Amino acid sequence: MVATNCLPAAPQPRRKTLPAIAALWVARRNLIAVWPKEAYAAPILAQRLLFRDLYVANTPDAARHVLVSRADAYRKSAVMVRALRPLVGDGIFVSSGETWDRHRRLMAPLFSPASVRAFAPAMVDLALETVNRWRDLAPEAEIEVSAEMARLTASVVCRTLFSDDLGARATDLLMGFERYQATLAQVDFAGMLGLPSWLPRLPAWRRRAAAALIDRVLESIIARRRASDAGGDLLSLLLEARDPETGGTLDARQIRDELSVIVLAGHETTANALSWALYLLSEHPQVAGRLRDEVDGVLAGRPPAFDDLPRLPYTRMVLEEALRLYPPVSVISREATADDVLCGKPIKAGSLVLVVPWLLHRHRRLWRDPDRFDPER
Repeated sequence: MVATNCLPAAPQPRRKTLPAIAALWVARRNLIAVWPKEAYAAPILAQRLLFRDLYVANTPDAARHVLVSRADAYRKSAVMVRALRPLVGDGIFVSSGETWDRHRRLMAPLFSPASVRAFAPAMVDLALETVNRWRDLAPEAEIEVSAEMARLTASVVCRTLFSDDLGARATDLLMGFERYQATLAQVDFAGMLGLPSWLPRLPAWRRRAAAALIDRVLESIIARRRASDAGGDLLSLLLEARDPETGGTLDARQIRDELSVIVLAGHETTANALSWALYLLSEHPQVAGRLRDEVDGVLAGRPPAFDDLPRLPYTRMVLEEALRLYPPVSVISREATADDVLCGKPIKAGSLVLVVPWLLHRHRRLWRDPDRFDPER
């Protein structure tokens, strides 16, 4: 049994900032291994990348400034849009302005507490199926947790989006997303350095092929659903969604885009969050024991329900601390569309500005003993 005071796995901060090209090269393999010690304490970081300036908004106020207060001056970066547009089109991940506002209004009700409550039984059933399958394994069997969590979250996505597991189409759909996401791990050197957009990008053809596979599956699902009267899932809610201000609806292409957003946001990220939470519990038996006691005390052997969530505060503390240490999205990129000032530094239009949850969540000025797993912080 590992001691409870051990520090969870993480790359060691570098002693000093890498030159721009070297940092991009390291980032090709590991986006969080590029940061020096300074990055875990400074309010803002700045570096010149050949033809453009790069800044990291490294305090909560700076992050809010870029993402909320002055969002009109910081659009989603061309690097991010170029990476995701073949997959999500004008979905809310990459859209901005009026398009983003409209899609946001249409989609918000899908994720209200009432909607989540309606899908909770399906999530519980699939979780119980996973646990029961594990119980049937031989005592010495090993479980690859990350693969199991990916399988579970994929099942949840398919069940809540489409009411069933889709059979072979689910395999094609998830294969397409896995292939697409594999290309996202490759840093866009040309985009980061500010080189012209017409320069070819190496993973572009792979992205197009994966996106084409996803398109075929989603379009067939949407067409089949329009021809039926099935309902009760997120796809039905999307087909029925109306803009509360204009009464407008989403067309077939927009529905396909937002379905891609939901799968992208709800599959790998959630699987990673669950995998890291289970890793942390395996390394901290006292925490695992307290969590088990809370769950057993509240549920008394029955399956969980949506209404149990407020009665499981320690379970929530464990999950939130796991998300702090291992945020599923470690970098958020924006591009300044106008001159601005951030943490006292002038920001020129065209600069690349990053918000890095990995750094904020381990920032020495924000957290006491930030590298330690402590659900009670």
